[in-house]
Amino acid sequence: MKGKILITDSLFISHEHEEKIRVAGYEIERLDKPQATEEELIGALKDKVGYILGGIEILTDKIIDSAPALKAVVFTGIGYKGFIPNYEYVTQKGIAIGNTPDGPTFAVAEWAVTMALAMNRNIFDLGRGGNKKFSTTKGIEGQRIGIIGLGRIGKEIIKMLQPFRSGPISYYSRHRHEGSESELGVTYSELNDVLSGNDIIFLCVSNDAGGDFIDQKKLSLIHDNALLVSFVHKEAINTKALIDELVAQRIRFATDHVIEDTSLQDLPLSTYYCSNGSTAFNTEKEIKTVSDMATQTLLNLLETGKDENKVN
Repeated sequence: MKGKILITDSLFISHEHEEKIRVAGYEIERLDKPQATEEELIGALKDKVGYILGGIEILTDKIIDSAPALKAVVFTGIGYKGFIPNYEYVTQKGIAIGNTPDGPTFAVAEWAVTMALAMNRNIFDLGRGGNKKFSTTKGIEGQRIGIIGLGRIGKEIIKMLQPFRSGPISYYSRHRHEGSESELGVTYSELNDVLSGNDIIFLCVSNDAGGDFIDQKKLSLIHDNALLVSFVHKEAINTKALIDELVAQRIRFATDHVIEDTSLQDLPLSTYYCSNGSTAFNTEKEIKTVSDMATQTLLNLLETGKDENKVN
């Protein structure tokens, strides 16, 4: 046996991929909890050479210090820094970090476009869960689209929007993507212009954007009744400022996270929609893709120390 591997939670890593790990010569231990505690992880990782982080637990220095045999950690998603905030310390200890950057891309983009369609067609209020029988809605056709963050998911959203005959699409990103502009038919604009000049805005930034990336001043730039769609970490938008805008029903918002505030409970679903739990990534096809990528990435890192999904 080459060593033991810990897999947390039960959503990711199928039995098919477990067998792939065993065939490669490793023993598997599963901790089927979505959010293991520091104490539980210290106990589970003490003799492991590999770790697939499939839950929403947070790694700490204390956990890493208690795992002397650990060689590689693979996160089953893109934004690993939210779950491995001490990633610099982890790599300094000689532990490789990998993720699955292409795994959730399609599913998350699909969720975002679905939200834009549902909110702009007022699907929720016009259905049996709402109280409206008839309403002329906006749809997506002719709507000006803004993309904030032109990474994998931002690009996929643009591709998905093509059949819906939207209006012009502009984007903001820390780095301009001139090649993608001609390929996707989009134009670059400054952040403030993307916020102020569009009817539907998709927030696609990574955790690197930091907290309050969209603060009160930036929210105020969004024009009345525009729709903001977000699947990124909650802290990217200033919560108090967002709540004020929603309570006033000045802008509309769809998110893959719950905002814990009673003042939002009675808002119409056409103004504010949230998932009961983060589900944007959770389709059968994408879960299988992530399972495959995470497994292969971990094996590559353990066997060679190299993989295209190793983060720097």
